[in-house]
Amino acid sequence: MQLPAQSLVGHKRLPGMGSLEDTVMYHAEEYTMESAPTTTRKMKVSASRRERCRINQARYRKRQRQHEEELDKSIFELQEEIQELQTQHQDMMRSAPQNESMWVVATEYFRLFRYGYMTPMATAKSSSDEKPSPLPVKQAQVQLDYLQTYMTPDVVDGTVSGAEALLEKWKFISLHHDDVYFQLKRLEQVGKESLVAVTSTSATITEKTLRHVYPHLVGERSPLATKLLNQRLIMCGSVRFDWDASCGRMMRVESKVDMLTPMLKLLGSLDDVAYVFNNALLTLDGRIVSN
Repeated sequence: MQLPAQSLVGHKRLPGMGSLEDTVMYHAEEYTMESAPTTTRKMKVSASRRERCRINQARYRKRQRQHEEELDKSIFELQEEIQELQTQHQDMMRSAPQNESMWVVATEYFRLFRYGYMTPMATAKSSSDEKPSPLPVKQAQVQLDYLQTYMTPDVVDGTVSGAEALLEKWKFISLHHDDVYFQLKRLEQVGKESLVAVTSTSATITEKTLRHVYPHLVGERSPLATKLLNQRLIMCGSVRFDWDASCGRMMRVESKVDMLTPMLKLLGSLDDVAYVFNNALLTLDGRIVSN
């Protein structure tokens, strides 16, 4: 028995396997040829962008270095200019007549010691390897120059005598306290050759203050030390200037401060204040106790 022949009507002839493989290979080659240039272009663009970034960063760093060098140079020039002006000022003071007004000398004292003793400081070198300015060291010398020029050799401040001893007193106070500020409130003439200044002195008590000014509090681990630490004292005081008209210099610069009032406010009792100052290296009127 024979099967009926299949009709081809309504059926689409499938392509042969060979022609299908050829078509796939053709499209794959076409995609590869199209994508290869695109990848290459992207790599070139990325490399170019990185190069531009590198160049821009190099330019920025160069500008920063130039700016720092110019700034260092400007600071150095300003320091030299300030030093020159200060030197001129000192020369003018030295060349002035020896009968320089006691008012001028007294007010200069408060200007120079407004922030206490000027500690010599090291100055770092600039990035351009310029030599550091000697300004800070010269500033420290200005105070001694002033005292030696406008005070008599045996000038007195309480038990302290001589320009160097006066400066050492300021040094002791300033190095053992933070943020010393010495302010002139009023200056009055009380005699033909005498002036009295009303002052305000402020300073902060630090661990160094406790160790060097009130060492007995540290050794005993007294709770009073805790009360005093980091407290700021504001003390009223006075300075008496006695003028020697024969040589145009000060022969006495006697300073006093009232430490009792702020200490009593901090500690709360006179007994505690007395205990704190019993073995202290400062008296209640601000004088230094010899070791």
